[in-house]
Amino acid sequence: MKYILGVDSGGTAFKVRAMSLEGEVLAEYEGVPCRHYQLGEEETIRRIELNMDAVLGLFGGRREDCAAIAAAVSGIDSPEDEEIVHHIYEELKGFDCPITCLNDGEMTHYAVTGGVGALVIAGTGSIAFGRNSAGKSARVGGWLFTILSDEGSGSYITRKAMFHYSRFLDGCVEETPLIGLIRGKLGNLGRKELMLFATKIATPPWDTPSLSVEVNQAALDGDPYALEIMKDAARCTATLADEIIRLLKLDQEEELRVGVWGSALVKSKLHMQYFTENVKAKYPGAKIILPEKDACDGACMMALDKARSAAL
Repeated sequence: MKYILGVDSGGTAFKVRAMSLEGEVLAEYEGVPCRHYQLGEEETIRRIELNMDAVLGLFGGRREDCAAIAAAVSGIDSPEDEEIVHHIYEELKGFDCPITCLNDGEMTHYAVTGGVGALVIAGTGSIAFGRNSAGKSARVGGWLFTILSDEGSGSYITRKAMFHYSRFLDGCVEETPLIGLIRGKLGNLGRKELMLFATKIATPPWDTPSLSVEVNQAALDGDPYALEIMKDAARCTATLADEIIRLLKLDQEEELRVGVWGSALVKSKLHMQYFTENVKAKYPGAKIILPEKDACDGACMMALDKARSAAL
């Protein structure tokens, strides 16, 4: 039986979905992350092979029956990256089919907006991607946090929370509920422990325990410092949207569509509220689109298109 594979290869998980050419979901699997920018080619291929075997095993699929693969991959930040990732997927044994590899932001844009508009993603990291009706595209952000990017993301919120904690240790701010929530997550860090923690998260693979949930909860409870962190994050994500809109003149389209994606934004009532207020203050007619589909959906849609085109 012919089938397609849609992949969402993010920084923390590898999700793959198999579908029939009629669009029926055959199997889904979430496995170990395959971060090519950290793991190197050989280990990345080994992990992808394991994940592919796992999903195929769920419905008895054979590699040679795959009609197309589309992968949304974090870390495709240049034509050179795209070439590297595409080469990795071409090296997978047994698959003889069209393969498409795109930045995960671009693939998610396809799923959420339908192809025209802006998309702001704020999950572990952040990025904005857009395309106008003339087919011109642009991306903003998505650079490494060490050059102050990933603005408004979960990791950004976490770093802001840790900066606030350092100010508390310096005696510059009073103890509020946010401090207690940070201690509840990370323990009662003193100066030495905080410095060791900061060194750890600044060293690859940059394992950073997220504090975005704690900051959001403190903000909902009225903690003034947490509220300011959430407002700052929303200003950042709204700026990403504004920059894409300006670059592509999306405000001149028949409808200004601004999609949102990522748990740090979509799952936070406050972040969504402040983001929406900021965007609509400049673009009152903007339509904010909450996701109904995920990156795997976008990848599957694209893979189905490729498979059907190849069959003509």
